[in-house]
Amino acid sequence: MRQFIGLALAFILLPVMLKFYPKVFKGKKAPLGPILIVTALIIGSIGGLSVPTMTDSFKRVFTTFSTLQTLIVVVEIGVLGSILKKYGILERIVRALEQLIPSKKALIMILPGIMGMLPVPGGAFLSAPFVDQLGTELKMTGEQKSVVNLYFRHFAMFVLPYNTTILTIGSVMSDLNIYHLIGLNLGFVALLLIGAWFCYVRTAPDVKAEQSGSKGKALLDVLMYMAPIYMAMVFNVVFGFDMYLAVFCCILLTFFLIGKDKSAYLSSAIAGLGVDTLLMLVGVYFMQNVVKNLDYVMSSVGGLLVGDSILTFILIVPLIGLAFGLSTGISMVPLGILLPFVAGMDLPGMTQTVYAFYILVWSFLGYYFSPFHLCQLLTIKAMGCDSSDVYKQHMRMMPVLTVGSVVLFFVYKMILC
Repeated sequence: MRQFIGLALAFILLPVMLKFYPKVFKGKKAPLGPILIVTALIIGSIGGLSVPTMTDSFKRVFTTFSTLQTLIVVVEIGVLGSILKKYGILERIVRALEQLIPSKKALIMILPGIMGMLPVPGGAFLSAPFVDQLGTELKMTGEQKSVVNLYFRHFAMFVLPYNTTILTIGSVMSDLNIYHLIGLNLGFVALLLIGAWFCYVRTAPDVKAEQSGSKGKALLDVLMYMAPIYMAMVFNVVFGFDMYLAVFCCILLTFFLIGKDKSAYLSSAIAGLGVDTLLMLVGVYFMQNVVKNLDYVMSSVGGLLVGDSILTFILIVPLIGLAFGLSTGISMVPLGILLPFVAGMDLPGMTQTVYAFYILVWSFLGYYFSPFHLCQLLTIKAMGCDSSDVYKQHMRMMPVLTVGSVVLFFVYKMILC
């Protein structure tokens, strides 16, 4: 019982620490990584784990190859994003797309999606001005423009193999084929994008963009400047490179895309070596390792999640996903809690993949609708609208995504398991 008490107390304190840290430390942003490490220490200490066990749990973050590879890729993604941002690759893609696509209704959906694929920190804030301008021309309100910017930029976390969430799932569930998971994710992505189009874009007037210049050159520019994004998948799938090598090759590729002035290349690469996301992952993995050592919790919750009653699994995953996603604004927290239980069960590969899909979707929904979701906060600030009005717009999509996720889970389980 003390293991459950430790787990419950730690995750009650987690959102409290995140909320009150800025007040205690004079407005400084709460350092999520160290707070997650403290959370893991609370879980282990109250749960009765020995010091050597917790020390070993921390060491395994850096000695497990799949976990270490994920940490390396996260560092590389930061470097790649910094270079792309510094040399205006993002703006070049936008300009080329404007030459290719005449419909502003199409552009307002595609531009945030493209920027969501680029590993640029604060991407929601970068795409917001484009959506704001296009949305004004399409006679959208500020809150409509906010949700359009949010929905169409978040599909990337379900389809990019080097996205942090996909990498984390692959490292925790090492036998899982991430491309099988991405294939299942496409059903939810279709639900997300089609639903957002139907709810927010469909009724807007079809305004045509003014175009000049060669479409052929614009197409070449899109293919060339997006190469650092899609070539990571080519290197990984076609040539069999591990993801950390594939992303490293993409970093090298940017050297030939940025033009003659390369004086700031090294400094921009170094500037991308941020530690915040890296520490967050260290905290998540440490917490996962600690939870895995709570034998009573693992056996009890694991039995519920994958027991005879599928109804229990269907209910517990949304409960945990929403509780910890909404309270923290971070999808990695509910992922870190739920994935180890399923990973520890003796399940067929495709069954594990279907369960991982359901966990990912509900971890996303908790994070996405959270008032602490950074992309949401930045978008609302950029559009200058009220958050309550934005949530009224969200209410139109919430039933679509929540009910749709359960339906997709049942369909996948019936067909594939």
